[in-house]
Amino acid sequence: MNQKIQPLWEKLEHDRLSLFQLLEKYPPSVLNQKPAPDKWSANQNIYHLINVESASLKYMKKKLSFGTDLPKAGFRSGLRRFALRIAFALPFKFKAPPQLGKIPDDLDFVELKQRWASLRNEYYDFLKDMPDKVVVAELWRHQIAGKMTILQMIDFFEDHVNRHRLQIERTLNQLV
Repeated sequence: MNQKIQPLWEKLEHDRLSLFQLLEKYPPSVLNQKPAPDKWSANQNIYHLINVESASLKYMKKKLSFGTDLPKAGFRSGLRRFALRIAFALPFKFKAPPQLGKIPDDLDFVELKQRWASLRNEYYDFLKDMPDKVVVAELWRHQIAGKMTILQMIDFFEDHVNRHRLQIERTLNQLV
């Protein structure tokens, strides 16, 4: 795996596994329970994270199917990533993009865990032989912020997982 990707990927995987260590302490009924009708359960948060990562991988694979001659990322993609980081630091909630679909109410934790592990294995296979010129290109596109690099995507995913982890922890604290 590219030496720039490897440490980011390892941290991202550590965060996912750490989140599951936390969630395994709770019974399935609690993981599917919403703290309020307009709030997500812990499992719904996980489902959302999986869908975002899955949609991103599909997008990048499709984009690469047209070739690896992509524009190199510059100052603007860095600015986009910085704007996302600031947005996540703010205490505001953001609606999930409608393209990600409706999230079911009753989800199986074990199935979610397996699905995410399988997706991350697919990501690893996708990233492990990524050429340097693609690593620094604008390959990934955030729904709102725009085009960024794979490195910026992984960095965003880490922030995204951690933001939802906090949401999950608040939810579980309200329920237990």
